[in-house]
Amino acid sequence: MKRMFFLITSVCLSFNAWSATVMPLSAAQLKQMQVQWGHLQAQSSGLSASYPAEVVLPPTQTRVVTAPQGGLITRLSVSVGDRVKQGQVIGQLSSPDLVALQSNYLQSETQARLHEQALKRDQELFKDGIISQRRMQETQSAYETSQALMHERQQTLKLAGMSDAHIRQLAQKRSMQNGIAIIAPISGQIMEQQQQVGARVDMAMPIYTISNPSPLWLMMQVPIKQAQQVSPGDTVRLPKLGLTARVDTVLRQLNKNNQTTQVRASITKGAEQLSVGQIVDVALVENTKQGSQPSFAVPRSAVARQGEQAMIFVQHAQGVTVTPVKILLEQDQQLTIQAGLQGNETIAVQGVAALKGHWLGLGGE
Repeated sequence: MKRMFFLITSVCLSFNAWSATVMPLSAAQLKQMQVQWGHLQAQSSGLSASYPAEVVLPPTQTRVVTAPQGGLITRLSVSVGDRVKQGQVIGQLSSPDLVALQSNYLQSETQARLHEQALKRDQELFKDGIISQRRMQETQSAYETSQALMHERQQTLKLAGMSDAHIRQLAQKRSMQNGIAIIAPISGQIMEQQQQVGARVDMAMPIYTISNPSPLWLMMQVPIKQAQQVSPGDTVRLPKLGLTARVDTVLRQLNKNNQTTQVRASITKGAEQLSVGQIVDVALVENTKQGSQPSFAVPRSAVARQGEQAMIFVQHAQGVTVTPVKILLEQDQQLTIQAGLQGNETIAVQGVAALKGHWLGLGGE
């Protein structure tokens, strides 16, 4: 019993010092342990430990569709969950106020045409010396005033929801309409419907909320030590989903309770696989620095643990080398580790439990 305790203690002490231990094992012993071998998969860049991240919709990608004028909603052609395109007609509003706006515009348009004709006539008369310069200036001023008023009322019609084509048609045919098209301001998905057909609304009352779910933000809480090594443009991976994002910003404000700071990344490609509010595991991609240990991908079955330490078993000419490793990332059946290896070593991928038992003195003689 004392001998076993001494063996375990001495092995653990040497492991904590990050030293490799060679176990002399014959081919027959390894076969009896049912050890199977595999190869390391080197990675050009390392991954940090896994951090939780919340999927957030950027505020710039949400629009509230409001009533352009007070009136009665006569038609709504989309509902929650439907996808719409920018400029698409998604409803109809009947508004008596629109009739008054069109009437005002037609009056100003008529006055502007009359003043334009007067200006052309007075320009000819002034050229022939028939009228004074003062008369010419008064006509010019009246023309400019009428033009400004016409453009002002034209802009009011645009704000009320009328398109340029409808305004031109109004000026040509002098036929007013009392219906206003409700237009989608962005492409996206209807997230909320605030009004129903038949509802009477005032100007600027919300009717729909539209959101474009691409790109999305990943809001991560990262320990300050790791966050200090992150810069905008760095890569973030979602290993379980096979997606990649890019860091936008690092918030230099600490959470005093857990000493973490917020890192925000944007994801466009594959964003449809995520939902707003979802919590996902992410890992920061760390470029391998000169002098640092390389990282490798290995099967989960290849890694043994002893307390908080992890190790792999490397094939050696005299048997097996117990090599301490640092686990950077865990994803399903694959682990990303960091170890002082060349990358061409052969490691045990099966029979690891038997090797660990032998190493701890629980097997063999």
